[in-house]
Amino acid sequence: MNVIVHLGEPFWRAAGQREITLALGDGATVSDALRAVGQRHPALAGELDGGEVTPMVFVNDEEARTDRRLTDGAKIYVVWPVSGG
Repeated sequence: MNVIVHLGEPFWRAAGQREITLALGDGATVSDALRAVGQRHPALAGELDGGEVTPMVFVNDEEARTDRRLTDGAKIYVVWPVSGG
């Protein structure tokens, strides 16, 4: 199956691109997708795997846990958490 990962600020800068298309096996999870992105872009590996700040992940516009199963064509958004004050 193919999924599209959209990287928000500052993640896309480490990857050098805002969007990554991945081919994953059936039954793949958000965690599998993030691991694949980290393998393709090692500078991101630590950030996507609970680095200094854990990114927020959305799948098809819904907040998602890393164990969520993906479907073909899923759009994964990885963004930096924001807080106000």
